[in-house]
Amino acid sequence: HGGAMLGVARAASRVGRPRRRAAAATRAFAGYKNVLVVVKFTPYEQYTQLKLQGKAPKALRWERLRDRHDNHMACVERLVEVATREADRVEVVSREALSRYHVDEEADLMIAVGGDGTVLSAQHFVDSQGRGSADGRGPVVLGVNSDPTRAHERLGACAKRSDERRSYGALCFASARTLDDIVPRVIRGELDAAIQRRHRLAVTIRGGLSETRMPPALNDVLVAHPSPAAVSRFRLDRARNDAPGVPSVEHDDDEFSFNVWSSGLRVATATGATGAMASAGGSIMVDGNAPDLQYMVREHLVGENDDVAFVREKSHGFVDQNHHLQLRWNSQHGKVYVDGHHTTHDLELGDQIFISSHATPLRIFSHSA
Repeated sequence: HGGAMLGVARAASRVGRPRRRAAAATRAFAGYKNVLVVVKFTPYEQYTQLKLQGKAPKALRWERLRDRHDNHMACVERLVEVATREADRVEVVSREALSRYHVDEEADLMIAVGGDGTVLSAQHFVDSQGRGSADGRGPVVLGVNSDPTRAHERLGACAKRSDERRSYGALCFASARTLDDIVPRVIRGELDAAIQRRHRLAVTIRGGLSETRMPPALNDVLVAHPSPAAVSRFRLDRARNDAPGVPSVEHDDDEFSFNVWSSGLRVATATGATGAMASAGGSIMVDGNAPDLQYMVREHLVGENDDVAFVREKSHGFVDQNHHLQLRWNSQHGKVYVDGHHTTHDLELGDQIFISSHATPLRIFSHSA
């Protein structure tokens, strides 16, 4: 994305070459030496590209988009200045250009600048962590909300004629308003007590000739037909594990297996339980660090000959670390959506989807308990 890369280049121009602080030669570095800054591609940049192609919607409010883009870029530039002052090495990359190449063993802190979507996309590239531990590697994640919603924009937002809300920032530990205070202290290692170990979802898809492991999901996974008006047909099993991530051969008496006609299946972590799952009537899990998963069959169609009580009871529940969910996809078309609509996988009739809590946990700075 040319626009995004130009924006990142402007911020990166403030960095120059990676450098070493003079103090590093005389004392041990207690904080984070190598910082990776991941920057979102703003709607203004996206729609500007569409405008050049003659495809931009006519109802766009360009002044509003430009104002929010400017706020975001001002936050990026200020953050890069602060990070460059505090860390030995700073690298800036756009969210769209981010790859495993950037998240190497040298990066010990990843700062996602944008909103919750940027944090979710960036953490997909962090497979394992554990700063200072023998079995962990990879950066700790810090979310920075670059353009947070103002109080007056949230007040009565649903009743207003126009929706002015910005990113909620539930996964962001800092914002454009607080970064001058928080980011330096994070880089120095002074706020490590705020790091939480958040459990994530592991999703594996087995087709006729292939097996695909999806990126770990911090919020939730949706398995559904790509058209919201179509019926999603699948068989849903909850089964025990013989070992972490390994399906057992036989179900225990307390497990279940049944056929589903519905609008799909959503599975959420404790972190994601406050989002779409809660909006759909699910439970908000008290402990955000709990490993249990919560699942919900969306708009389950129950036939007159079905055991209605059984199906209703099993259509929403929890999966602990001793169990996993398994789906056999029975529709011609389908899709797996990981943490939103950006990361997906197409399904075919007969594909099997395995969902468990055995993805590597994420270490992320967080205000919540």
